[in-house]
Amino acid sequence: MAPTAATRARALSLYRQLLRSAKRMPTPNRQNYVIRKTRKEYRGNLHLTDSEEIDFAIRLADTNLDTVMVQAEHLTRLFNDPQYQDDE
Repeated sequence: MAPTAATRARALSLYRQLLRSAKRMPTPNRQNYVIRKTRKEYRGNLHLTDSEEIDFAIRLADTNLDTVMVQAEHLTRLFNDPQYQDDE
């Protein structure tokens, strides 16, 4: 079964959100990692046609988005903490 237009729209929306949230990471290395990982995962899933596999991939992307957002917030706070800077 081919993916529906709504499924494609959701996948594309998650892709864009992941790329945008990569910019919230505090260091260029972390930003580039999230961008590379996102692109690799999406390219690897282009061939999916089974609706269950597509749904799983979308749920995984949604979880990854949540993880990136939480990490970006946490790491930004950590890097901006004066005590963290003093420990170096």
